[in-house]
Amino acid sequence: MNASISIPVCILAGGASRRFGSNKALALLGGRPLISHVLERVGQQTQSPIAINCDEAGAFADFDLPLVPDSKWTGEGPLSGIFASITWARAQGYSQVATVSVDVPCLPMDLISKLSGAGAPSIASSGDRWHPVNGLWDTSKLDDLDDYLRSGERSVHGWAESCKARVVHFEAARDGLDPFYNINTPAELERISAIPKPDDVSPDRDDG
Repeated sequence: MNASISIPVCILAGGASRRFGSNKALALLGGRPLISHVLERVGQQTQSPIAINCDEAGAFADFDLPLVPDSKWTGEGPLSGIFASITWARAQGYSQVATVSVDVPCLPMDLISKLSGAGAPSIASSGDRWHPVNGLWDTSKLDDLDDYLRSGERSVHGWAESCKARVVHFEAARDGLDPFYNINTPAELERISAIPKPDDVSPDRDDG
């Protein structure tokens, strides 16, 4: 655990998993639920609370963590999870909150520290792609996000641009695996199951 970082984290696990065919957060990778791999990695990066954004409380009861439902923008995609995460963190008195996707089991071990170094709002990128669900948000901007959603917009990428989020770049592990490789289908889960656990990202990478 990085004792110098006090930023709460909310894992976005409220998706419908339509392409996967079942709740992918609970799909087994190496004998453990996918969400356990994400929890293991983010749990070492902050001393603040970790919550799970979901609408199926029973599915995650065994994890003994705060469960944060999409209380206002239910069913409106990842932005509804980010909205719920900001709402939860602000109610706890935090000025920032990090969000991570439940389907990125190899996410960088320096994710929170690098986002924190860039400041809120900031989002992760790798290769030539943004991964805006994996970001750090200013909880004082909750009303701005509410206005964005009220306008009919649902793009997390668009929201990151709208709030002028900084883009923090992460390199691939030495085996070439993208640290934000995400699992949407059983075939993608099978592929990553066959890959040895990647090396952790070095903490001295430069921001992009």
